Order: sequence, then C-alpha cells, then structure tokens
Amino acid sequence: MLGLFLTSDAPKAVSASSVASLVKKHALEVLDRGYSVIERAIPESICRETIAAFRRFETANDAVFSENRNADGHYPRIINLHLAFPDLLQLFIKNTVWLQVQDLLFGAQTALYTSIFYEIGSQQPLHRDTPVFSTRPEYLYFGSTVYLEPADEDNGCLQVLEGGHKLPELDRAAMAVRRYGSVEKVPSLDNDLWIEYQDTVVAQSVANGLEIKKLYVGPGDTLIWHPQLPHGGTAIKDLHRTRFSWVIHTTPVGVPVYHQNVFFNPKGSFSEKASWDYREIDGRYIADFRHGVAFDSRTYSLDHFHPI
Repeated sequence: MLGLFLTSDAPKAVSASSVASLVKKHALEVLDRGYSVIERAIPESICRETIAAFRRFETANDAVFSENRNADGHYPRIINLHLAFPDLLQLFIKNTVWLQVQDLLFGAQTALYTSIFYEIGSQQPLHRDTPVFSTRPEYLYFGSTVYLEPADEDNGCLQVLEGGHKLPELDRAAMAVRRYGSVEKVPSLDNDLWIEYQDTVVAQSVANGLEIKKLYVGPGDTLIWHPQLPHGGTAIKDLHRTRFSWVIHTTPVGVPVYHQNVFFNPKGSFSEKASWDYREIDGRYIADFRHGVAFDSRTYSLDHFHPI
C-alpha cells in the first residue's frame, strides 16, 4: 500500500509485517516518536574514507571550492553534491536497514530525490520540511541524515519536537488566502509564508506540551524523520570543528515533489507523476537531475567539476 505509514492502522500493519525485527523496530519508532536513529548504519571506516575522498575532490576542484568558503574556512550547505561526487551514493545504496525501513513505511521502493552535503552544522530554526517537499499524494517524503562525524552540542546537532508529527495539519489554505487573496496566487517559494507556517507549528507544539529534544549521534549513525516532524539544527559553539554529514531527501519512485504553491493549495489538482527520469544503481533509483551543484546561492554546472 502506497503511503502505509500515513494510514491509521500503520503500527498494526508494521508489527504484523514479515520484515526483520530491527527494521520493524525503527519503523515503529518513526511512527511513534517521529524519528529513529539507526546506529552504525554505515561502518565508521566508510565514513572516514568518504571524508578523505571529499578532501581529494575538493583539492581537484579548488577553483569552485575556494570561492565558497566562509570566514571560518568552511562551506555553506552544498546541494546535490552527489551528482558530481558519486562517492556519496554508497551512503544511500549500502544503507540497507535504513532503506528497508523506508520501503516498508512508504509501501513502495525508496528513491533518492535530492541531497545536501554539510561540512558544519546547519543551525536551522525548528521547521517542518513539507512546504518545500510537497508531494502528490501528500506527505510521501522522508528526510534523513547520514553522519560522517559525531554531532553534539559543540559542533551542532539535530533538535526535534518529538511527537510533533502527530499534531493536526494547520489550515494552510487560510494562510494563503490571508496573504494572497487566493490559493492560486501563492508563489513556488515565499519566505514570509514559510516563517508564518513554521512559527505557528512551533506555537502549536508548545501549546501541546511538546519539548525540544537534542539528538547526539556518532559516525555512521543514520537519522530518519517523519515529513511532519518539527526539527532544526542547534547553534554551533565550536566554529573550528567540522560536522560532516549528508542529508538525503527520499520519496517513493515516481512520486513528484512540489513547493509552497502546491503545499498551500491542498485541494488543488496536480500531477501525481514525477517529471524527471531516474538512474538505477545496484537496484536503487536516483533522480537523474542535471541542474548542477549549488553552494546556497551559487550554482555550478556539472562541467565545472573534475573527477578524482
């Protein structure tokens, strides 16, 4: 069943499934808490090798990387680096338990949609991903992080409002109408509307007694969160420490992803078929985008990068 985790009897269906007990355990945690940490999902040796390979890739492409370092010598988030640096894909393809958890919850095969590579913590306010990962049918999305290094309060860790995924959805259409007069006029991306929605989600969570929980993890740990779980990144206390990690956005194969114009128009009619093709690697599917790699505001075509 597509979207098994969104059904009212999902816990019963997962409990009755024939999957391995470890897969079942993590799937039930996602349903109950809104997230699960699969410890040592990737061997620590592969984490070290991936960081070393990135450093070689960085050196081979210094013309790109040198103009994107901040004052502390670190990079902003790097979007879809896996398109130019395929070493990252092993963190997806070889992440067996994590993939099986998603396959079970989706009720379909999991595909890589897009990704973000981090050298340091994200320091993001609490938010839900769904306004900018709006699928049709709705909520067929998971966010995940594969940690290549430990994450703690000094170098920035994830924080969550545990249980926030169970709170009822807000009246998105009413928000759109107040701001634009019509759900049809909402742009693809609107920062003010994003802030209004997220602030209201956090206020709703606090009013329901939910508390912020910080998640400390080690190298190789993989965190998966429910699409409606409010989460964010803590402030970085030690600006000299790195926190290499790879955030992966997944959907079932063939499911399209839209942005705020669709999210704030929940009754609108939109295609339920992805407009992009996929590449298959070892039986797993990766959205075959050719838009390039983005360092926040700067985007580089794949021709800019030299392999190692």
